[in-house]
Order: sequence, then structure tokens, then C-alpha cells
Amino acid sequence: MRLFCSTLVFSLCAAFCHAQTATDDATFLKQARAKYDAPFERNLQSFNCAVEFNWKQHFTEAVRLGDEGTDEEIAKLIQPIRNRVTVTRQNVAVSAGMTEGEVNKLPHGGMAEGLLEHAVQFSLNNWLAASNNAMLPPEGTPAHVEPSTSGYKLEFKIQTFDVEMLLTRDMSLQSEAAKGSASDRRETDFRPSPQGFLLTSFRQGEDGDFRPGKRIILTYTYQSVGGFQLPEQVVINRESHHEVWHYKLTDCNVQAAK
Repeated sequence: MRLFCSTLVFSLCAAFCHAQTATDDATFLKQARAKYDAPFERNLQSFNCAVEFNWKQHFTEAVRLGDEGTDEEIAKLIQPIRNRVTVTRQNVAVSAGMTEGEVNKLPHGGMAEGLLEHAVQFSLNNWLAASNNAMLPPEGTPAHVEPSTSGYKLEFKIQTFDVEMLLTRDMSLQSEAAKGSASDRRETDFRPSPQGFLLTSFRQGEDGDFRPGKRIILTYTYQSVGGFQLPEQVVINRESHHEVWHYKLTDCNVQAAK
């Protein structure tokens, strides 16, 4: 009888401790998600900005392939293009204010314009993931958290993959990787702001290779527009191609729900 009672007490304790741990894990994830600036979860609906880009400066920081156009073509036909970008919760769209036919008549079928549009979309889509709080697992995701040397380790599953995230003591995301993989990973830096953490750096490997020289590194600075923190200066460094893109968002307008 004494053995039975001891076993029953142990079983109840184990069940209670497991339930408490699961609750603590869920609470941690909820608290962590609340730490980040998520303007689209407030009342931001969209914003649009002019894209300032200097092609002459760009070619001092990138290997020129020759299919972008000559110096004269770039100066006369490409540089004057006034691109604008519109960002919603779901989408990043860059417009040159030209028809498809007009773009196709640019040197090399508009190759240079297409490269710039891709760079802007790629970098702002990564920012959008952070601004939508999509870098952390959704609230309610089964997850486990435990202390680490830098702060916390968060473990969860995406389909068949075991994922491990490292966060600082203030719950700022440092890295995400498939568990046990040193190369298939991404690293991030955030800074505090009045509304929560802002993404300042995003680093990932090309084709799952995170070694130096194989990474894509994105950096962001911010501007305040209509009470929202929006990207201002954006830099894309594609190490494998010795290619750096700098652009600036100006003349920004925001649309917010009332």
C-alpha cells in the first residue's frame, strides 16, 4: 500500500510538472512575441516610398557583368527612372512607373532595372517577415524553452524538421537553425525601440552554406513615418558575388486603419 501511494504521488507530480512546463513554454513564447515591433499587427495597412539608388556608386562595389548597359546607357536611360515601392502585410511591389513594353525597350531588356527591383523586393520581404512577427513560431506552437549561455534556447518542429532558436536574455532572436546543423542557419540582430525590437541585420547562407564568403547579409536603419518605424537605409551584401547594393527609402507615405 505504501509503495502504491508513493507511485501515485510520483505519477501525479510528473503529470503536474509536465503541465506546468508546457504552460511555462507557452507563456514564454507569448511574452517573446510581444517584445517585437509588429506595425501590421497594430493599425498599419501599407506604406509606399521612393527608392533612391546610385548606379555609378553601385558599380564601385559590384562586379560588372556587362549586361546592365554601358555607362552612357545607365546614366541616360536607367538612372533617371523613379522607382517606388509599396509594402503591405502580404506583399512588396516595386514599380518603375513604366509599362512592360517600355521596360523591355531599355538596354538589355531592362536587365539593370530588373536586378534593382529584385534586390529591393528580396530585402524588404525579409524585413516584412520580422515586422509581421513571422520569424518566431506562431503563438500556440508546441515548443520547449530552456536556459542557454546567451539567454534562452527555443526548440520546436516545422513539419519534419527540428528547429532550434537562440535568444538573448531580453528575448531578442540571435539565430535559427535546423537542429544539429552548423551550416543551414540564419542569424539576426535586433535593436530596441519604443514599440519593440527592430530588425537591424539578417544573415543567411546561399544554398544552405553559412561559411564566410557564402552568406547574404542584409542591414537596415530606420526612419519614423506617421508613428511607424520604417526602413530607411538598406544594404545587401552578397558575398559570393562580391556584390553590394545600397538603397534609401524616401518620400514615404503610410496608410493606417482608423
